[in-house]
Amino acid sequence: MPKYDDAKSNGGVSDQRQLIRSFDAIPPAFGGQAELTTETLRSSMGQAVRSWLGRTSSEHTRVNYARDLRQFLKFVGIKPRHLEELISVRPEHVSAWRDHLQNAGAANSTMRRKLTVLRSLFSYLQVYGYLGANPAHSKFVKAPSVSRDGKTVGLSPADCRQLIDAPDPDTPVGIRDRAILGVLAYSACRVGELVRLRLSDFKTSGEHRVLNVFGKGGKERTVPLHLEAVERLTAWIEAAGISDDRDRPLFCAAKTPRGKGRDGFAGAALTTRSVEYLVKRYAHRLGLDPAVTVHSLRVTALTTARERGADIIDLQDFAGHADPRTTLAYIRSRDRLSKSPAYVLNY
Repeated sequence: MPKYDDAKSNGGVSDQRQLIRSFDAIPPAFGGQAELTTETLRSSMGQAVRSWLGRTSSEHTRVNYARDLRQFLKFVGIKPRHLEELISVRPEHVSAWRDHLQNAGAANSTMRRKLTVLRSLFSYLQVYGYLGANPAHSKFVKAPSVSRDGKTVGLSPADCRQLIDAPDPDTPVGIRDRAILGVLAYSACRVGELVRLRLSDFKTSGEHRVLNVFGKGGKERTVPLHLEAVERLTAWIEAAGISDDRDRPLFCAAKTPRGKGRDGFAGAALTTRSVEYLVKRYAHRLGLDPAVTVHSLRVTALTTARERGADIIDLQDFAGHADPRTTLAYIRSRDRLSKSPAYVLNY
């Protein structure tokens, strides 16, 4: 069983940890196998963990889950090639990791995400045939609470208008950037969804122009587009001369930075990092809040739509969320803040 030195130093858990491994009494592992050698258990657990990582089609999610798991394994002293030792993880190891993260200054949302990853892994192992308990279950380890409002900065409608109008409409790159910002502001799509869009995903459905968006877990949804977003996309496609290549990425990089698209565009899609930088650059130029990110446009779209009467279930579908509580976390209560008792205090 993994053991660690929980000596306290200034209220925090010591970084020095010593694992004492003993498999004299192996706890329940995988059903259907009366006897398990260490090698057999190692193989079964490794296969199960790989299967868990492969469950999602999102490479970004797989990378993040694998990173969080590696961090936990390092904390408890389990080497990645000895995954059989996961059967010895107990709730006290998970809670010690949570406390370690907290002492290191991790945000509540970060700690909650990492605990969710562990909980997901052991839940999957149980479905896979593992007979042990889930040491990260919320009945054993309490995750820190997270504010319903979330951390991402939202924009006022006036600031959002400034941002989406910031690119120069007289250059091909500016036309492209106006289309990108328009799509983000009017569709509430994630940056990862935006960069995966292909020209064929911009289509007509009855009287509507829509985007076919592929979200987390490969979920597909149809997002109707505001007329302004349609006009911006149409102008971009015409300026780039890509209307005949339906299989190409909808948004791609200029061939040369200095050409600003006048010498054409490459065939490769823009990366999430390049879109994030693009939004930061325009926000900085306008003197907006330095905390504004590409995700701010998603928050702004959902908040503004809610303030103007959109139903929460419709917003959930619009955002591609599995749970309406997730959608609620995106809604910034601007009107509630305006009515705060703080503004009636007078001393």
